[in-house]
Amino acid sequence: MLALLGSGAAGSLAGCGGNGDGDSTPTATGSDSVPEEYRTATGLSGEQRDPDSLSSQGAVNYQSDPEDGKQCSGCSYYIPDKNGDGLGACTIVEGTIDPSGYCTSYVAHESETDDGDARSAVAVPDDARCAVCEMKAANFPEWNGQAVHADDTRAFFCTSGCATTYYAVTGQFAETDADVDGLWVRDLNSRDLIDGTAAYYALETDADRLDDPMRVNPAPFEARADAVAYVDEVESLTEDDIVELSAFDRALAEQYRGQLLE
Repeated sequence: MLALLGSGAAGSLAGCGGNGDGDSTPTATGSDSVPEEYRTATGLSGEQRDPDSLSSQGAVNYQSDPEDGKQCSGCSYYIPDKNGDGLGACTIVEGTIDPSGYCTSYVAHESETDDGDARSAVAVPDDARCAVCEMKAANFPEWNGQAVHADDTRAFFCTSGCATTYYAVTGQFAETDADVDGLWVRDLNSRDLIDGTAAYYALETDADRLDDPMRVNPAPFEARADAVAYVDEVESLTEDDIVELSAFDRALAEQYRGQLLE
């Protein structure tokens, strides 16, 4: 058939098949269906979304599952959930994006200091005491957390309840006036240390449900789907009880550590 059609037709057929490289160039696709609040929103890296210059999900091999521990919620281009439906968007890819998804454009997001050094968690010193309740944080390796300020001051916590209280009422507990520049908590399922600024917290209120230090703490999850699965198993909780770190204010601090607040 190719012989009959000639080399020009053969080239056209090859172009239709594509090789994967050319397809990844961002172009307006005309099929970008996202809620209005995402159209020109800013991603984790601070880059603004341009709805007229996006790659299709197919061009970047987007999938709704993580790949080798990498997922969209940790990507520089990711725009976190803005309307409570559990999905976000991307500054360079069209359509809504699952935070647990992955594509070939993935670039790990790292919070950086002014001198360019990436912020990261550190090993909890054996003698470090919780900045909120003063228990030894290293004694609770499956529950503890930590924070770092813009001036490199570190604070350690025994639990997510103390970590979120510290975030909500920093002025009472911090040893510095510098802003909190990073916060980490333990995922309730994996017990791994995760980015608390991007985590999802189920607002647990039953002191007897979990055998955790300080009796009651919000339950942190790296993936929103895991937080949803958790509240689905608890009659007194709903998806409305899943929040992000920004929701923690003095009222929630009172709920979890009211006895320690001034």
